[in-house]
Amino acid sequence: METIERRLDEVLNAVNGMRSEVADVKADVAETREIVKAWEAVKTGTKFVKWLGALAAAVAAIALAAKAGWHMLFK
Repeated sequence: METIERRLDEVLNAVNGMRSEVADVKADVAETREIVKAWEAVKTGTKFVKWLGALAAAVAAIALAAKAGWHMLFK
């Protein structure tokens, strides 16, 4: 009977050790998720800035073409 109790204690100690390791892994996974979300936000922001830059370039090109055309009409 003592052997069974001793082995059960060993198993319980091993399980308790694994519980703390699982908790550490869960914390690491949560931190990794936060990093991934932040990276996705940065990528989205970069896409928006690129789109906004292209829009500004298009507006500037149209304004320049209109200005050049306007000057050609009244020359």
